[in-house]
Amino acid sequence: MTSMVWGWQIAWYLFLGGLGAGATLTSLVASRSGSRFTTIERAGATLAGPAVAFGTALLVFDLGMGRREPWRLVYLYFNWQSPMTWGTWILTLFIPIALLHALAVTGSLAPRWERFVAPVRRVCVRAQIALKVAAGVLALAAAIYTGVLLSVPPSFPLLSSWLLPVLFLVSALSTGLSAAVVVGYIKARRQRIELDLHPWSRIHIGLVVVELGVLLAWLAVGSASPAGSTSVQMLVSGSLAPVFWVVLVMAGLVGPVLAFVVETAKRGQSPRLALAGEAGVLAGGLALRYLVLLAAVPVLIGPAL
Repeated sequence: MTSMVWGWQIAWYLFLGGLGAGATLTSLVASRSGSRFTTIERAGATLAGPAVAFGTALLVFDLGMGRREPWRLVYLYFNWQSPMTWGTWILTLFIPIALLHALAVTGSLAPRWERFVAPVRRVCVRAQIALKVAAGVLALAAAIYTGVLLSVPPSFPLLSSWLLPVLFLVSALSTGLSAAVVVGYIKARRQRIELDLHPWSRIHIGLVVVELGVLLAWLAVGSASPAGSTSVQMLVSGSLAPVFWVVLVMAGLVGPVLAFVVETAKRGQSPRLALAGEAGVLAGGLALRYLVLLAAVPVLIGPAL
């Protein structure tokens, strides 16, 4: 097994950033579906801000200067030709907007905490439509940016494909949906609320099928160059193949599709099967980020097959 040029923090940032963005979009979809999906709406909104904030903290930690000279981070805001600047502004705006959106749609906290946030919550509720629009736009930007960030360096042919941001966008939608559904279902059970997962399983079938198609297209395009072909070979038949086929393809894509198809056929009567599919999607989403980073390494330092 080879090692990453980037630190492990980057893989987790890519995963949490996409998950948070996808959770926001799931929350917005749930809000349009009526009160029967309130728990999923609230779960998605609650997860988004903290997930992206924690992922961003890992990104800053990996930059090095975030630990040694944190004041230099201000320069990231003013180099407009750099994708890092675009991402810095997206994340800086998304995190507070996501937290305010969560305040607007979630219920009251414990009394000793609610008294501190109640005035802000009232403002957020009045500005709820504007917050939802802003959160949706920024969530899309954040999900796409996680792929753009890696596709900029020309030294890595597998990463420089325009399909990588598309792949990360679809994966972000899928992992965010999974996280919101799992947390929403747990909350619903605690509140003794009946939550129908059938509609979400149907949506997820489409998302996972699209993700699988984009993944195959990305690998095909990446293998067109000699360096990219080395990376693709490493994924499908080299040292990364076990993780690629078992965790990403089988547990993260094929398995969840089968689980969602069966759950849909049973009209929502197998929630545990649906939840198993959601767990597989989350595992596959994290594996995808690690594999993308690991497979890019041989372009510079040679294959480890």
